[in-house]
Amino acid sequence: MKALRSARRASQMTSARRIAFDGSQPVGGGESNSAGGSTSEGATVLLRLKVFVARGRLDRQIVAGRACESSAMLALRARQLTDSRTRGRIAADLRGIVDYVHRHGSRRVISAVVVEPAAVRKGRHAILELAERLEGTAPVSPSGVVLAAALLTDGRSPLFNPSSERTVAQAVSEVRDALEGLPIFEFDALAA
Repeated sequence: MKALRSARRASQMTSARRIAFDGSQPVGGGESNSAGGSTSEGATVLLRLKVFVARGRLDRQIVAGRACESSAMLALRARQLTDSRTRGRIAADLRGIVDYVHRHGSRRVISAVVVEPAAVRKGRHAILELAERLEGTAPVSPSGVVLAAALLTDGRSPLFNPSSERTVAQAVSEVRDALEGLPIFEFDALAA
């Protein structure tokens, strides 16, 4: 009886493995785009894995102006970046940093991330406008989404660096121009 249960359990596990690694099923339920389809539609598991591993390099290539249609990896990364869920997540993070500064004011907070409260307060309006633009339904350039994410994650960003040569409003303006597809002249956070 015990051997029969073990055999049945092994059969169920093999069946589950086949379903989990079937290339036709999107990992994590897939990412939906605003058209209701999947951003990973037609992408194999191997391609999605390659894009996941190389996303930093791909993002730098997109910002540098490489055509997204030049490779399957770049095309998939561009779809992921312009996906409404990705845009919404970045917008929520932008709003979150404004809320964080509002909640904590000028008091010292022990945190792994050191936000520059004065810079965020001065750039509050620009940050919230950028969040609205990302949440909107108008098309955006993938390079602009990369720069919006870098604004939130790069320690040299004026949101975190009190010695930054740019103000938050200037950095947000550059991101908004990039979202519109205008050329990017300088953004050292993604150089190399």
